[in-house]
Amino acid sequence: MEPNALVQCPYDRSHQVRVSRLPYHLVRCQQNNPQVSRTLATCPFNARHRVPRGHLRSHITCCPDKLPLELPPDPEDTARTAWEPPQAWQPPPCREDWDA
Repeated sequence: MEPNALVQCPYDRSHQVRVSRLPYHLVRCQQNNPQVSRTLATCPFNARHRVPRGHLRSHITCCPDKLPLELPPDPEDTARTAWEPPQAWQPPPCREDWDA
């Protein structure tokens, strides 16, 4: 999003704030509007997202800033047909002779 684009403040609908200033505005506006602040929850993936507490669970499932929690399968893991126990580590042979 463009830094100079305007977005609406979740605490006061009459506030139009530039995206680049939104984090600072949210802190100040949250303190100035404690009644509204109690009804909103902060998204765990993006602190700029303030949603009604009742909608937080649905927001979390579809938040565009959510990182994928599942990694794609490793090709080496799928290539193995049977389970193989991990190999024990063997130290390299010692070439030093402390008696010499």
